[in-house]
Parts: sequence; C-alpha cells; structure tokens
Amino acid sequence: MGVIIMGGEFRGRKLATDDSSNIIRPTSGKVREALFSSLGEAIVGSVFIDLYAGSGSVGLEALSRGARDVRLVENHPKSWVLLKSNIKTLVGDVSQSERVAPIRSDALAFCRRMHTEGVRADFVFADPPFKDDFSRLKDAALNILAPGGTSIIQFPSRNPPVWLETALGEGLAKLKKYGESGLVFLKASQE
Repeated sequence: MGVIIMGGEFRGRKLATDDSSNIIRPTSGKVREALFSSLGEAIVGSVFIDLYAGSGSVGLEALSRGARDVRLVENHPKSWVLLKSNIKTLVGDVSQSERVAPIRSDALAFCRRMHTEGVRADFVFADPPFKDDFSRLKDAALNILAPGGTSIIQFPSRNPPVWLETALGEGLAKLKKYGESGLVFLKASQE
C-alpha cells in the first residue's frame, strides 16, 4: 500500500509506506487534504518543518504544494530508510535539491537546536507516535515558529494532549477532528 500526493507539482505520485510494522502510521489522505485546505496559499514559499516525518507524506505534500524549504525530521531507523527512499522518488538525489532536507534527529532535540540557532519556520507539523507524551511538544514547536507562524499537532482524537483544553479555553488553539485523528492549530504571536 502507498500514500498518494494529493495536490501540487507531484500530484498523483505514490509514496511507499511500511504496512508490516506499527512504527509508521502515515497521515491519511483525508487529514492531509483537510490540513492543506486549511493552510491554503500560505504554504507557497513557506518554511515547513515536519517532525516525526515517518514516510514523509505531510512534508512532501507541502513541498509539492510550493513550500520553498521543507525539513523532514525522523529518528527511527526503519522510518529513516523509508523517508529517504520517498524523497528520492519525488526529487531524485536529495543532495541536489535546495528545497528539501531529511534530518535524522529526535524531534525535541531538533527543536531545541533550531531554537538555539534562531531558525524559524512558518509551519511546524508534528505527528508523533500516539503512545508518546505530548506535554513538551507544544512549547518545542512554538519556540521555532516565525512571528505569525502556525504549529499543527496531530493526536488521537480519543486521547487528546492534557494541555489542549487549556489552550482552547485561552483562545490559543483551534481544533479539528477527523475520525481517529485530531489536529490542533497553534498560532505564534505576530511579534
């Protein structure tokens, strides 16, 4: 089974997935389409970071839809091999591409490093393993957003992160649910 790029330059191209393991859980086409419909034309020319990239389906969709700089962060060995293969399928030799970079790193360590270096992104998407603790992810992603940028965190809709209710109550987040998955959109201040 594979995942199909839904829009843009690589529309209709198929990415490989690993159906034999429970390690990789690609974001469904329905959720990806809803995500990119929400982001609209803002994706064009943006810096897009995909944490826990897995097969790369979300970050590569962003690339296809016109993001100028996509960083795909993955640490799991099996996922890393699959991610690099999918990048090669779409863009060829990654060393020749100025628009996409696979980064082998723990997601939180990557965010700390980017924050220290002052690197900022327009969009940070995170789809961590649903069994993981999401408690530090919100702040880590917000710390690397450019002013007015958006962090999107995917979570199991039956088990939302503990900070979600507070963020919604304070008007800091927007929530969308799609079956088993939920997306929370967190906006960085304009400063």
